[in-house]
Amino acid sequence: MCMAIHPEGRLLAEFMFRWKRKTPYSQPGDWVFPSFKLKGQQPRVANMLVEDHLRPAAVKVGILSSHRDGECRLVDDDPRRFGFHNLRHSLASFLVRIKTDPKTVQTLLRHSDVTLTLQCYTHSVSEDRMAAAGAMLTAIFSHAADGSGLKAD
Repeated sequence: MCMAIHPEGRLLAEFMFRWKRKTPYSQPGDWVFPSFKLKGQQPRVANMLVEDHLRPAAVKVGILSSHRDGECRLVDDDPRRFGFHNLRHSLASFLVRIKTDPKTVQTLLRHSDVTLTLQCYTHSVSEDRMAAAGAMLTAIFSHAADGSGLKAD
């Protein structure tokens, strides 16, 4: 049986192939993402990936606050927690915002219940809130204009 691969899956496979050729830990049985600090004996754990790559990238693009030290290096001074779990919430919110079926979002996040996905993992962004408030006011005022809704006193 042959399984179709999404185009981005091909890109990931190509990246992983290049990674495998470059890493010093490329033997069968080696970890895919080894801890270089632990000389490849253990995999990198999520907090290592966050601290070494994800958080510095967020600082660099301005998602997290920072300042430059005396040697002009970026220094992370943002006290907020930031990691893979934040990305789950962002992904869920993004998918719902672009009108992805909530059951699909639930499946991607591997939640047992769509209620958990929608109530705990999705968050409206301020543009969405403003648009919703604007639509509500438009509806109220349009009904008021034709005499069927609220009227200003």
